[in-house]
Amino acid sequence: MIAKKVIIGLVLVLGLTLLGMSAGYANNNSAPNFECYKCHQQMGAQSTQIVLKGLPKIYEPGKVYKLELSVVSSLKSIGEVQGGFAAETTGGELIVSDNTNTQLSDMILTHTQEGSNLRTWKFSWKAPLQKVNVELKVMAVAANGDFGAAGDSVMAEVFTINPKK
Repeated sequence: MIAKKVIIGLVLVLGLTLLGMSAGYANNNSAPNFECYKCHQQMGAQSTQIVLKGLPKIYEPGKVYKLELSVVSSLKSIGEVQGGFAAETTGGELIVSDNTNTQLSDMILTHTQEGSNLRTWKFSWKAPLQKVNVELKVMAVAANGDFGAAGDSVMAEVFTINPKK
């Protein structure tokens, strides 16, 4: 009887643990949020910037734009992990075009665990049908690759896109 209760207890603990794991969870921790700075702490001055190619200053409603997001930094990684990002938009739709390295999680586009080995990611943005000003918010990390919280570089950028008149 006791052995049966122990086995049931172990199965429950294992089941709850597996339920807590999310296949879509983003980071190397790929956290689907804009709180990168809570774990990644910058030490010293590093030259780091977010570069977003393909985003128009003026969009055509409903058009899909192919984008390339890069984290350009003087910080070099000592390991495989290079960095990560999170992006969200106030209008239109972010679209995954590289399932290996990017994913949508809670309406936030972010890198996958495999994608944390990069500093450049590709995805698309579909402009909204209504003519509204749109903000694309991006937070990115250039990681030093030591799997620690200190010594990384975190930055944020807001890109504004206006509709074609």
